[in-house]
Amino acid sequence: MESVYAMDTFFYNSLGHYPFEVRCEMLRELGYDAAYLTLWDEQAWTDLEKLPRVKDDYGLDIAAVYAVLDVTLPKEHPEAAKIVAMLETIQGCSRVELALTMGGSRYVPSDPDGDRLALEWLSYLLQIAERRGIQISLYHHVFFWLERWEDAHRLISKLSHPLLGMTFSSFHWYAVDGTKLNEAVSACLPYLHAVNICGSRKLPPGGLPASIECIDQGELDLFGFLAALKKHGYGGPLGFQGYGMGGDTYSHLERNKKALKLIEDRLAKHPNWLLA
Repeated sequence: MESVYAMDTFFYNSLGHYPFEVRCEMLRELGYDAAYLTLWDEQAWTDLEKLPRVKDDYGLDIAAVYAVLDVTLPKEHPEAAKIVAMLETIQGCSRVELALTMGGSRYVPSDPDGDRLALEWLSYLLQIAERRGIQISLYHHVFFWLERWEDAHRLISKLSHPLLGMTFSSFHWYAVDGTKLNEAVSACLPYLHAVNICGSRKLPPGGLPASIECIDQGELDLFGFLAALKKHGYGGPLGFQGYGMGGDTYSHLERNKKALKLIEDRLAKHPNWLLA
């Protein structure tokens, strides 16, 4: 892969969270290529100002900054205005991942009748992205309006903008559907800015539809998943998802890095070991 990063979801657990600087130190020590920032609390928003120093201080790139945008909000709403301001001022990162919701609206997940609101917002944000040279990656997310990769693909096809693409998440694909892998990868490939993965197994109703685990665990065949990416020619950034895993963050990150190396070695040795 072009580069390997860890989403900062690994660094939050029931005891608290690791400060941004500690995360970067762990990632550097473990040989990762890039860090990642999720804008889900005030501290994370404050950490934005640290991004320009990450390369010099830790030798890491910033894979992306992640934010959730409710496209039913007007641009002057404080939550929406923060995302606009972030895109206008961000330094040290050239890619923003956006998950799209429609809070308090009549639109259910994947309802194409909500496309108009999403396209209006994206058209506006892409004008800023053009001035800043920033990619916008749509992020499909279980329970959100933009829930399926097909939703991201539909919006991208309608706008056809060179800075608009998507991140494909093995977890959110598997949690929502988890079928037709080759069809999904083939369709998304022209627009893929990044892929993230984790081990997963289906869970009983009542919470998340699937688990998030290290990549050598679960029932999702990540060797087959990565083989499909390679078959279709994907060689871009690869991230690890760690939301809600808890436990020893460093050990999880180390384990994933080693497991990925074993999978990549096997893929190189057996390029014909593909899922039918």
